[in-house]
Amino acid sequence: MISLEKLGLAEASFRLCSTGDAEESVAMLCPVDGLRDGGMALIKDRSYFQKFIRHFESIAAPNRVGIVFQDAFYRGCAEVRQWDGLRRLLFHGTVASVDVALSRWSALFYHTATHGLTRTADGRTSGTVKIHASADIADGVFLGEGVEIGAGCKVHAGCAILSGSAIGDGTVLYPHAVVYRNVRIGRNCIVHANTTLGSDGFSFNFVDGCHLKVWHFGGVLIGDDVEIGANCSVDQGTLSPTVIGAGTKIDNQVHIAHNCRVGKGVIICGQSGLAGSVIVGDYVVIAGAVNIAPNVRVGHRARIGGMSGVTGNIPDGADYAGHPARPVREWLRSQAVVRRMAVRHKGADNS
Repeated sequence: MISLEKLGLAEASFRLCSTGDAEESVAMLCPVDGLRDGGMALIKDRSYFQKFIRHFESIAAPNRVGIVFQDAFYRGCAEVRQWDGLRRLLFHGTVASVDVALSRWSALFYHTATHGLTRTADGRTSGTVKIHASADIADGVFLGEGVEIGAGCKVHAGCAILSGSAIGDGTVLYPHAVVYRNVRIGRNCIVHANTTLGSDGFSFNFVDGCHLKVWHFGGVLIGDDVEIGANCSVDQGTLSPTVIGAGTKIDNQVHIAHNCRVGKGVIICGQSGLAGSVIVGDYVVIAGAVNIAPNVRVGHRARIGGMSGVTGNIPDGADYAGHPARPVREWLRSQAVVRRMAVRHKGADNS
């Protein structure tokens, strides 16, 4: 728990707009669509506010929720100041920059959450690890505090599973796979060698000549029957988990960034990369060396051709290709035009 007073000390621009008590405490940072009792969400602009409103009004909203707005947005938007839901909040306030506040406040919550953990001592020495009798753990494996290993699991030499993570029944981790804190892997999964699950997302805010880190503690949630190839990385979410749906298969050297949500039965071929907060629907096929820009949504059963650069949303069932990616028929026509022009210019040069 972190008091509002302490939040103000960490971020000097923090101002209460309601009659909240400075001694009031906040339990956690929440995404705007994942409110929890005792939590606090940050709202930067109208898109975040609208997402928050949809979530807030669709649930039995917890009474103890605080909201912090970006000051310029709060002052410039009468809709926010007049919203009758403000009185139902635990408190609301403003900061000069939500991004900067997130860097400073995420550090506070991260260090509070990890305080007291023995990071370098194997959890088996403290008796906090739960390993099923049928699990096969090789020599040289590190298990952090509170780790759970299910029935029939096989964990090969050199693997490290950090505190609070859980491995489902029948899952296999090949040599030197690394599982960070708060990663949950489902049943009958396969994680190949040198893959890392749950490392921090690449998120920094530039302030006064320095890159301020955004600390991550959202974890990763992996469904049943998922296979992840060698040398892959799946970053943990900032405030809520990065999700890989059941039955998804991921080839070697694939990167999935923080806050991504990959549906069930998805195929992702080698050397592809998903930037932060990409949402991929069910049964999508992503060919090799595809790159998808932040916040893009790929619809169910869509297919993306190899080496495509995806910069915008893709509808359900659509086939896209190219750089930037567009519907395949459109891309093929454009390629034909380019080829005809090239042949024409070549003929002119030879005449």
